[in-house]
Amino acid sequence: MSASEVTPESVALRGLVDARRAELDVLLAKYSATRPRLFGSVARGTAHEGSDIDILVDMDAADGNLLMRASGLMEEVRALFGRDDIDVFPEQLLKRQVGSH
Repeated sequence: MSASEVTPESVALRGLVDARRAELDVLLAKYSATRPRLFGSVARGTAHEGSDIDILVDMDAADGNLLMRASGLMEEVRALFGRDDIDVFPEQLLKRQVGSH
């Protein structure tokens, strides 16, 4: 596969997210999360059978416990899609992890 080819699995997983986007937006608003974007293998177009879906969001820490809100959001997103292999990461938490090492 060339670098410009997108795997069928990537297309399918992107389509799954797109099909539930309105419902996803409702959950994002509930948890004060904004700017959802895919990252990882789905975003790169290299997803394969068994790949998970990684979603990066912005969440303002001033709105309350960031970790608890992120956990609640991820639980509800997984329920929405009926999949346990969806991870939702607030960019603010990732920056803390990267910056602390």
